[in-house]
Formats: sequence, C-alpha cells, structure tokens
Amino acid sequence: MILHIDTETGWRGGERQLFLLAEGLKKHKIPQLILCKPGSSLEARANDVGLPTVTLPLKGEWDFGSVKALQELIVSKEIKLIHAHTAKAHSIAWMAKAKLPHVKLIVSRRVDFRLRKNWFSKRKYVSDRVDLYLSVSNRIREILILDGIDPAKVVTVYSGIDLGVFKKTMDISYLRKEFNLSKDELIIGNIAALVDHKDQKTLLNALSKVETDKKFKVLIVGEGELRKELERIASEKKLSDKVIFTGFRTDIPELLSLFDIFTLTSKEEGLGTSVLDAMASGLPIVATNGGGISEMLAEGKGALISEVGDTVSLAASYKTLLEDPKFRKSMGTFNKESVKRFSVKNTIKKTELAYYSLLGEEIYSGSKGKSGEAA
Repeated sequence: MILHIDTETGWRGGERQLFLLAEGLKKHKIPQLILCKPGSSLEARANDVGLPTVTLPLKGEWDFGSVKALQELIVSKEIKLIHAHTAKAHSIAWMAKAKLPHVKLIVSRRVDFRLRKNWFSKRKYVSDRVDLYLSVSNRIREILILDGIDPAKVVTVYSGIDLGVFKKTMDISYLRKEFNLSKDELIIGNIAALVDHKDQKTLLNALSKVETDKKFKVLIVGEGELRKELERIASEKKLSDKVIFTGFRTDIPELLSLFDIFTLTSKEEGLGTSVLDAMASGLPIVATNGGGISEMLAEGKGALISEVGDTVSLAASYKTLLEDPKFRKSMGTFNKESVKRFSVKNTIKKTELAYYSLLGEEIYSGSKGKSGEAA
C-alpha cells in the first residue's frame, strides 16, 4: 500500500496535485491511503470522492507523537512506500523510517527555494532514507542537485491538470454582474496566493506603467498575508478603479473563461499550475521567468516572458496584448494545444513508474487493514 502524507490544512497547488494523483492511482487499482490533518481541505475533498484517509495532528517537523503514530500506522496497514508531499511530511516520514528501513520513501519537491543550511535540513535531504525525489520542474531538480543531492535520486515529474475541465462551456454572466464589469472591458487575471514569492507587488507596479486607451480591469484572485499591503499599494498607485481583489475563490474555471489575459509575476515558482489552467482555457500569458514558469511557456508563441521584477517589460507586454486582439487569439490557440503535454495523465503515469521502480509488482497489492482515524 502507498501512503501519501500532506501536512497542510488549506487547499493550494500541492494538495490539488495529490488529490488528482490519488484519483488516478485509484483507477489503476493501486491501494493507497492519504494521511492528513483532521479538518483539512484535503480530508474533506478526499472523503467526498471515496479516497481513504487517516488523520494525525502533524503539528510540525518535531512532532514526535505523530512520528510514533506514523510508525504504528505503517506496521498496521502494511505500508510499503511513503510519498511525502510537503516539507513537514518529509521530516516526519524521514524520522519514522529510522526504525522501519524497509519502507521506501519518495519526496515531492514543489518549490524552487534553496535548501536551508541547518544541520537537520541537510540530514533529511542528503540522506539514504530518501529513495527518490520527484521535482515538479527541471529548475527544482537543478537546485536539489546543486545542494548536494545525488542526481540519480532526482526525477522531474511535471505537475499536471485535468484538461477535461476546460472543455466545458462556462456561464460567466454572474461574474460580470458581481464585479460590475462592462462588456467592452478587457480582463487581466492573476490567480495566486497573496504571499511574497508570488510578487503581486511587481504586478501592481507594472500595471501603473501601462499606457493605453483600451479599457481594462485586473482581477487578483487569492487570499494571503499580504492582502492589506497590496490593497494599499494599489491605492497609492491610483489603481483602485482598475484592480479588484476577489479573495479566495472556488470557481476558477469560470474566472479563467472571463479573463482575456492571464498573468503570473512570481519571483520563485516550482512550476505554477495556474499557468497550465490558463493555457488550457486558451489564454495568452504574461509572466516572469521565476522558477519553472518558463518551462511551460513558449516565448512569443503563447506568452510574453519578462525577467523577475522587470516592471517596464511587463507593462509593455500588457500593452501589446491589450491592443492586439489577433495576437491574443493566436497565443491562446497555441497554448491550448501546447498544454496537452501537461495532462495529469502523464503525471500519474510517471509517478506510477517511480513507485514501480522501487516496489515492482508490489504496488498493486494492498494490505488487509481498513482506513480510519489514528490518534
């Protein structure tokens, strides 16, 4: 049996990827169990579709109570492979494996940050207890190798999306009414948590430099610690009449159908599946080259790409696409075809191969135990 571990309470890209992976593996008859926090978004969504879950407090990297409970869970459920989907999950699984060396451990790495220099970080990353790392972009793979991890233990498995979601016709009339958008206004959309590395500050600074007669609005979709600061910047830049902060939304496909241009101005980004969603929706992209973003995009064909923090270049890109409908359309058409290589089916297939490389046919044999609550 495969045990997935996720330590987040909210719902972001990593949780979405785990969920899609688990759904796909279920179709392939691979026994699995999701270990998450009680009351987490992942627990609720998994239970809604019949994916088995078990919960533990998972309070942090030094939660020895969860480590001990995890060891007991591994034995009782006959877990053969742990797939840690977050940094804290990596820590807890790494410690649990000290007494269970026969269990395989795979760690997904979704961020392009350099590894911390402290003793514990070095021990858990450059360790024989980790059998394989799955990086969601080549840029992350390069960073892991640079920080001392054996290249043979790092495999790039791109994040993927369910392309079928974006084939449906969306009713977006309610969005125009909700946000008071006129039909002749073009919409630039950004979907990302309002946190430092997503760098909406650069987005706002670039928008303040756009000089065009075209009417447009900007929807910044997401929630986070920087919301008040970003709202203050928008006011200072006299963008309050153009920029709308929507907060957290669940109607992402509909919002993407509303947008005319998608933008992501991150300083650092593992891959950025919101870009993939936008490509699948047939949108042109304006983005920075932070992290693995440029690995998804074709400059000049489906996207206009700027250096991180380059507000002048970004402003020019917005102006170009706002004023050239044919260019917008051709880019969107290109992206809709190009994004097919990032189908979640490919992600599932490559992850399954990674499991198979460590366990062989054992990945298809489950334990006799049943999932439930763990204290």
